[in-house]
Amino acid sequence: MPIALKYCLFAGSLFLLGCEQSVDWELDTDTEPRLVVEAILTDEQRIQEILLTQTFSDLNGSAPAVVDARVEVSVNEVVYSFVPDPQQAGRYLSAEPFRVISGLDYALLVEWEGTIYTANSTLSKVLPIPTPFFTPVGTTDSLQLGNFIPPFSSSEQALYRIDIDWTHLVDTAVLKQARLYYYTFSSIDMSQLIPPPREAVYIPKGSWVKIRKYGLNDDFADYLRAKAIETEWSGTFFYSVSDNLPTNLENGGLGYFSTCAVFVDSLMAE
Repeated sequence: MPIALKYCLFAGSLFLLGCEQSVDWELDTDTEPRLVVEAILTDEQRIQEILLTQTFSDLNGSAPAVVDARVEVSVNEVVYSFVPDPQQAGRYLSAEPFRVISGLDYALLVEWEGTIYTANSTLSKVLPIPTPFFTPVGTTDSLQLGNFIPPFSSSEQALYRIDIDWTHLVDTAVLKQARLYYYTFSSIDMSQLIPPPREAVYIPKGSWVKIRKYGLNDDFADYLRAKAIETEWSGTFFYSVSDNLPTNLENGGLGYFSTCAVFVDSLMAE
């Protein structure tokens, strides 16, 4: 290990130890709930989806769904209406399939409880998925996802969603599916370099793996990075969207509306 890196890690550990203190969280339960938007429209010809929830303060609770909103996305005088999904409260599906086209400005409009929230986005760019690989877990028949996703890149920012399914295999544990998220950002945060430990995911050989790579615009990448710093990189499990996170929603909304180019790859773990 280079000497400079040793000193950086040592200094970082001292900093973390020196800053440790107890914190008493005081949650404000008197404020009115605010709208939270989670929307990633893609360049795939499909039914697009938008999730709408409300902020919440109950440590043991979950985000209340928004079920009575008017939702639409417009581009070049074409309006795509979104309707509530009867199978999942707070999920809105486009009434018809469509795909996001490069170079056009897409406008989101959400009307909820007398307030209109808006946001705009143009399609991001995306680079191909790096070649995925798996590493064996000791002398067992299990595999672990290899480190093929770079956490840092000067040429791109990306979100990876990896779905793993081994329901078709017999004699496996109760858990038969997993979903993992990874990021590539153009800058590195200390909490990203030394994240809190998380449970390792071991999968049997023959599992089906689907990788979705979303290219990120810089503003959306800033939002995801700030969200990761507040949650998974800090070891926080309770999560309601913070006022401190960046947003492109107007009129007091939280969350983000983004349009992303996507690459998809499917393979068998072996």
